[in-house]
Amino acid sequence: GGGGGGGGGYYGPSSSFGHDQSDFIAFDSGSSPAKGKRGGNKKKKGKQSKSKSSDAGHYAPQQDDGFERSDATLNARQARFSGQGGLSDTAKHSSPAKPGAINNVERYMGKTVIGGTRKLNEEDFEAMTVKGMCTVLEKAYLRLTAPPKAELVRPEPILKEHLTNLKKLWLKPEKERGGGGKRDYAWFCSQFKAIRQDLTVQRIFNAFAVHTYETHARIALEEGDLNEFNQCQTQLKELYEKLAHDQSEKSGLKNETEFIAYRILYYVILSGNKKYEGGSSDMMKILLSLSSERRADPTISHALKVRVAVAEYDYHAFFTLQDNCPNMGAYLMDYLVPSVRRDSLQRIHKAFRPNVPVDHVLSELGFDTTDDEDSEEGTTWLRSCGCKLSDDGKLFLTKDSVLKESDLTSKKSSLI
Repeated sequence: GGGGGGGGGYYGPSSSFGHDQSDFIAFDSGSSPAKGKRGGNKKKKGKQSKSKSSDAGHYAPQQDDGFERSDATLNARQARFSGQGGLSDTAKHSSPAKPGAINNVERYMGKTVIGGTRKLNEEDFEAMTVKGMCTVLEKAYLRLTAPPKAELVRPEPILKEHLTNLKKLWLKPEKERGGGGKRDYAWFCSQFKAIRQDLTVQRIFNAFAVHTYETHARIALEEGDLNEFNQCQTQLKELYEKLAHDQSEKSGLKNETEFIAYRILYYVILSGNKKYEGGSSDMMKILLSLSSERRADPTISHALKVRVAVAEYDYHAFFTLQDNCPNMGAYLMDYLVPSVRRDSLQRIHKAFRPNVPVDHVLSELGFDTTDDEDSEEGTTWLRSCGCKLSDDGKLFLTKDSVLKESDLTSKKSSLI
């Protein structure tokens, strides 16, 4: 660093205190003060220290690093660590045989977090472990803004009872669920997220935790809540990995192949989204992780066939697979229907000239031609895409048509 005022930034007190700027040492970023300059200022600093000592003790400079420090400020800082629970009190009660609070701080949240400069967030609070004591069944989900309290966290037996009640309520019509008609999907989602939060802060990662996430994921699929489903299936991936090494929790793995198949279908959805650049890499990771035994499983095999059908624009195979989809995979395939139909219609338009039967087109695009309502919906969709039909509506005049994006509001497919 240079001499006073030259080179780096000025780190001494404000000039309003009447100090000469040359009495302070300037630092360059990442460098230490020059020894020669510090030695040359000793005489001046000694005189200044003497003159300032009479100023109520507020500006008694220290010479160890070139900065002046107020004795009153230093004493105030020291007082914050005194008294019960302070550093001196903790050190007094600590011993090698019986470590005190200083050693236990790191076990609580991590010394780097407690002593860090950033503000603790919801993830930090969820990382704190408590043992629940609350016996209330229903509890709405609230983000943690403070360390969790045991009296507000429900233990595992209470959580199991509440989950059983939620599953029974979900099967009932909404009007018969009670609660003043407010027990809709939003209420169920809040209840499930509260259960998940109580599991997390108590470090409960067992078969029951898996069952909770699986149940919430299925309900989210049924309601078309893809974001909540993704949160559940992401956590399930980690839970399955943990339980695979615990023989006592093998029951939690019985539905693992079902959710691997869901994950494959979810990645197929993402691969068609240009905004999601990680779709293909995630798909490759899961494909590389599948053993030959897993690939032979009917649910996973079906999901892999869907992936191939989408990649090869094989619309006939795609809609055949959707009609025979195991478990709840058809709910995920429904997100692929609009893009598959759009791309398929373009290929049909180019391949068939000068015309093609409308019933054939609708059947190939997943519409049920035996159902009048579904058939009419399909015909309306064809017209919205720019398809010109014959006067009797039985032929798609491909040569005379110019395709465009459908102007119909997208709705859930009638297939599922």
